[in-house]
Amino acid sequence: MRALFRRRAVLVTLIALVSILGTALPGKSASIFDLLPDGPSTPGYLGFTFEETRPGLGQLVSTIDSNVLRKDKNDLGGMYLCASMDDPECTKGAAINAQLILPPCATATQRMCIESLALGSGTGPLEQTLLEREIAGPRTPADPVTGLPAGGGPSLWSAPTITNKAGTKSYGVSVKVMYSQFREGVGSASKRNAPISLQSMRIDVFPVEIIPGDFSPLETYSSVNPDGAATYGVRPVGGSQGIYKDPAWLDSGSYGKAADFADDTRAALTLRMGNEMTGWLYGRLKDIKVDVTPLDNKFNKITIEGAPVAAPGAYGVIKKSELKNYPAIDARVRLGSNDFGYNELVNTPGTRGLGYSPVGNFTDFAAFEPILKTMPGAKAQWLIQSGASVNGYQPQVTSQCFNDKTKLLGIVTTNALIYENGAPEFKNGTLNYKVAGLHHLADGVTLTRGTYDLAIRSETARCVYGFSDAPFQASISVVGADGQEQTIATESIREDVKREWLFLSAQNFTFSSPVIKVKLTQEKKLTQPATSGSQAAATKKVANKTISCIKGKVIRKVSGSNPKCPTGFKKR
Repeated sequence: MRALFRRRAVLVTLIALVSILGTALPGKSASIFDLLPDGPSTPGYLGFTFEETRPGLGQLVSTIDSNVLRKDKNDLGGMYLCASMDDPECTKGAAINAQLILPPCATATQRMCIESLALGSGTGPLEQTLLEREIAGPRTPADPVTGLPAGGGPSLWSAPTITNKAGTKSYGVSVKVMYSQFREGVGSASKRNAPISLQSMRIDVFPVEIIPGDFSPLETYSSVNPDGAATYGVRPVGGSQGIYKDPAWLDSGSYGKAADFADDTRAALTLRMGNEMTGWLYGRLKDIKVDVTPLDNKFNKITIEGAPVAAPGAYGVIKKSELKNYPAIDARVRLGSNDFGYNELVNTPGTRGLGYSPVGNFTDFAAFEPILKTMPGAKAQWLIQSGASVNGYQPQVTSQCFNDKTKLLGIVTTNALIYENGAPEFKNGTLNYKVAGLHHLADGVTLTRGTYDLAIRSETARCVYGFSDAPFQASISVVGADGQEQTIATESIREDVKREWLFLSAQNFTFSSPVIKVKLTQEKKLTQPATSGSQAAATKKVANKTISCIKGKVIRKVSGSNPKCPTGFKKR
């Protein structure tokens, strides 16, 4: 029976280094080993990748586990699989982790579930898709004591007319939430009812092609590591022998192969989520819209709409014998390994691949950039995340206004290879968002063009700037690493009809490490006599206008009820 993966206890700080072990990269048409003279059999090289990979099959199942630290068990440690929060296995370790895939909503009153998926093309209307089924696999029950939701599997949806590049109208949805609980003790000292906390979330919408064959659903199983520590893994039921590529899931008699979106596709996903889904989201979208409607005092209906974007990865190779000639790269490789791991990596004759997550990883990217090339064949992604990145980078908070834990405050999305996983930095009167990427596409000639979208609650923007309820205006600019402002070919600034959200977008900027700057301004509010309720309401509905301002070759758009060009710019 083939095991897809086996978990190991989390005993050290998570790092961004992942061994690829000579296999082709999931979801991409290129591998770092394509850069070698004789492919993977070429000896004596190290390969490096930066890319936003799809979740592996082990990340697409619902599990609850109890993590035993080495210090708590004779320096052995281990991870025990729990059938539920009440399972005695969950008393063996103080740290409880739950990886849950949220199921589709089955009833009108169900919470923490997927309500609907709608798709469209271009500026045309969105059409509702039909839920075909939830994919079979491990399930975990809801826990009414702590509020932990039920865990299910990915879901398959079919569109009436929107076809993907695989020629199908099938689409998958995976909403993964990660919870943790610290019970302080083990055995009888375990505090079963200790509070849980949401650590991170990942939302994927993706086209799929259903491939028939000798496949079976996934199951979890308990096992033991060579050192005797308890662990568990995920494998196909009965050991199916089918060969799969780019799997989104395994099912009975078929598997879902991840495909690519057709050009100009838009998707809107509606979720019923708890109030714990707060703060800032980040991911891979453009032209985003968001709507939040309270369902009750604990849950909201959240709709996120946007177009998927392709974020090309980067790869590069270097001879092991030449690693010392690149001190910055050598230092990052050494940092990601202990002394034994580094020596084994560098001094053995074989070729190895090392993968780095792109989220927040500016330091690693800067070190490796001189040897990196753009990967060809990137697929478009519809991806939203929250919380810490997979490499452990925590979102940074630079304004007290971003500390509000009661509501969703904003979303930042981009196609940049390297990007931040939180709110823009508020500094010197502007909201700054840093990105990085390679200057050219895979052909080495065509410039890489960037996209950036910011959705921020209007009240949050007012809080950051200390604005009153009076209308304000906004401008957006892109400043390169050389300090020069770029010309943005496409830019938009708008508010939703309820004036609850402000949306800003910049597109077609270039790399390698620009900073996108958003500045809001407001004229001093004049003292006015008291008005009736209807007059006050009318005042709040002042229409926004957008003007174009020019300074040399730089064009900047400014939006507001009475927009004015920034200092040094003239109205176009």
